[in-house]
Amino acid sequence: MNMDAMLNRIAAAADSVSPVKAGDYERDGVLFCGKCNTAKQVVVPWPNGSERKVGCLCKCAASERDAERERQRAEEEQRRINALRVNGIQDTDLRGCTFENARALPMIEKAKRYVDKWPQMKADNIGLLLWGDTGNGKTYTAACIANALIDRKVPVLVTSFGKILSAVTGMFADERVRYIDSLQEFHLLVLDDLGAERQSQFALETVYTVIDNRYKAKQPIIVTTNTPVSELRNAPNMDYQRIYDRILEMCVPMHFTGDSLRKAAASEKLERARKLFE
Repeated sequence: MNMDAMLNRIAAAADSVSPVKAGDYERDGVLFCGKCNTAKQVVVPWPNGSERKVGCLCKCAASERDAERERQRAEEEQRRINALRVNGIQDTDLRGCTFENARALPMIEKAKRYVDKWPQMKADNIGLLLWGDTGNGKTYTAACIANALIDRKVPVLVTSFGKILSAVTGMFADERVRYIDSLQEFHLLVLDDLGAERQSQFALETVYTVIDNRYKAKQPIIVTTNTPVSELRNAPNMDYQRIYDRILEMCVPMHFTGDSLRKAAASEKLERARKLFE
């Protein structure tokens, strides 16, 4: 293709971006937009010494283009966030745990501050140990943190040692190493319900490896457990002690107290049902 043909194709493409619409008008031989009164054509010098009118975007057309680009950017960003959430939170019930929907739990405000200070928390490898009786909102609060960070495009995985142990059981040694190493792809690892997993030597070694790898990689963890901190500090043997010492070194304890939220929710449900039959 010679130069003239190439320039003609470029000019034709430019003309196509600014089609003539009702209300458009000419001024000094140049097309203007009837809506925003800005030029839809510009005069440019041509290689043969002549001049040629070439289409350009008027102000309102440029605004529409920018708005469309922003819409596409927002949609792409939301797709990335959705993918992070699906990949990081397999339990669909936990995907709806957000600070906006949270009850007025005592620890919710502290959890929000953790998210707000996330860059510093990550840099200093500071995690959280959420402990207390069953049903006091530990898992819910951890999921709120996870969802808030995912909304900021931070890769987070919410899992448990039980799930990790199920995944690695039956794997060859090199496969287990690769699987555990893959957990480092997540900037935050939420480990729910410490102490509920089976207590074999293999399980304890796997638990320690996961935690120690995070420690060495300076990747924070959030751990939830029903086990009191006093018991974690007085482990029954060396296998438990090295696990708990690592957790207490990496995580700030947050004690969840009060009546069981699960029992309260069940009572509210029963009360609503009772009223339906009155």
